[in-house]
Amino acid sequence: MEAEVEENRDSTKDGDILLQLAANETSLFGLARTLLSPKTLPHLALIIVFSTLLYWIANIDNAGEFAALGFISLSCGYGITAMFSNHERVLAWITLNDRVEHEEKANPLARLLSSFKICIFPLAVSAALGLLIILMFGQESMVDLPTAFPLGLGSLFVFWAIAQGRSFGSWSSSIAAKRLPESESTTGNIKIMTTTQISAIVLISVLGITGFQFLYEKKWDVSDAIMSNIGFFILAILAYGLTVAWTWKYRQMALRDKALKKFTSRWTMFAHVFATWHLLTVWRQLVMSPGSIEVFIEEVLLMMFTVFMAIWTITSQSVGAKYRFISKENALPWGLAFGYAYAGSVAMLATAFNDITYVMVTGHIIAFLTITWMQRNVLVRILDQHDFAIKVARTTHKSSTELETPAPTNDSENDTKPREDAVALADEIEVQWDGTVGQTISDDVDWTGVIELDD
Repeated sequence: MEAEVEENRDSTKDGDILLQLAANETSLFGLARTLLSPKTLPHLALIIVFSTLLYWIANIDNAGEFAALGFISLSCGYGITAMFSNHERVLAWITLNDRVEHEEKANPLARLLSSFKICIFPLAVSAALGLLIILMFGQESMVDLPTAFPLGLGSLFVFWAIAQGRSFGSWSSSIAAKRLPESESTTGNIKIMTTTQISAIVLISVLGITGFQFLYEKKWDVSDAIMSNIGFFILAILAYGLTVAWTWKYRQMALRDKALKKFTSRWTMFAHVFATWHLLTVWRQLVMSPGSIEVFIEEVLLMMFTVFMAIWTITSQSVGAKYRFISKENALPWGLAFGYAYAGSVAMLATAFNDITYVMVTGHIIAFLTITWMQRNVLVRILDQHDFAIKVARTTHKSSTELETPAPTNDSENDTKPREDAVALADEIEVQWDGTVGQTISDDVDWTGVIELDD
């Protein structure tokens, strides 16, 4: 706990951690507009074509290394492009300009083909990297490419699943920290919070199960949907209960402060909904048997969501506009680099398991475990910082009170005791300094004859 407090000291130098979370830019719509800009749509079309082609190649016997090489080259090629996209010339190469040529306007096909010229630069970089890798690792022939390429690329899927959970956690915690009330002592009933959340979880589960059953079986029967999928409801409620029990102490501690109470209620609700959705996806793919087209569409949407959240996380944690790792100019190339790496991971694992369903299920389970772990981690971090801030405030108040009390000034440490005695004596004796000192010892002494003066 002390180590976590020390970490929080560094992260909260500029103020309350809740204020820092609330200050994060949480709008995904602006990022989506940047990534889906019409000026860069050919890049998005190309990633769909190349990912599908490489996925097909990966399923051919002894061709997994070539597919992995393609995904790696394209990912690194767009990553290098992103590094240089802040340069005006490179940005002009990879972005469509606003001018519309009369010839192209008259011929839509020519205009469409001409728009793909913005893909030449990143594809050239990717081809150069692929050729370099072949020369480095395929000394005799291209067949000698390392078998570690598919394994390494496939292992990144674990990273993407964890990144999805952490990115959503960062985004939702920032949303939960916005427009909080003033921090002040209060009380609350944790049973009411728990009852409200579990009711919302059950309601979302009922709507989800009923909606998907209608999609698959074309019938709308709520009671049948619930009874035929009663196992999912047990699983969802059990997962919620275990998570609440794991974080119970921190939920109770958060009820003592008005702002912490509001943040905890929002944050845990977002996390539980996200976790329940992942559980519903796992149940649906293993029990309800969705179609392959639906799984493919869901995989594309999940890839887009993961890339969006990963880019947002990196952007929101950058320091200042000048030093941002991802900016408006290079957001799309970085997104495409992440996208090719993500698609390559799925393709390699799907080839290994001979079914994309198991890959999807594994990713959802990892994301579920990640967001569940983050619930406790975020609460511990917030509460530790709050306690540390209170300790600092008390220490500061105590120091200011001591400074207001006057203290004697010592010239040295050796005369401290005499000066203290003198001050005490001065408090007990009333001294008058009007020039009259009263009777002295010399008044009772006869000085005649005592002192003789010689002439």
